[in-house]
Amino acid sequence: SFKECTLLQGRFGEGTDTIVAGLVGRFDNFPVHKMCYYHSSTTAQELRQCIETKEESFVDEFGMTPFHVLFSTAEPSGELLQVLLDKFPSCYVLGW
Repeated sequence: SFKECTLLQGRFGEGTDTIVAGLVGRFDNFPVHKMCYYHSSTTAQELRQCIETKEESFVDEFGMTPFHVLFSTAEPSGELLQVLLDKFPSCYVLGW
């Protein structure tokens, strides 16, 4: 239950179903974030290409960058981290 989670309620609505749907589809408009989240099935080349072809915001509605997403996983990929470090300016690492 998300009864006390005002942040999620504010983003997705008060119903549990809408919150779950919002969380499940959270990265639909953020393909780089999605690739970092599903890092175990993402190659460095795929991530590199995705970054180069997307003209999107790299900060999601919760203020998270691809770095935040990658490091929120249990075992972040060092190879994908290197791609992010190569492709993004230092301001993204710091969350500015």
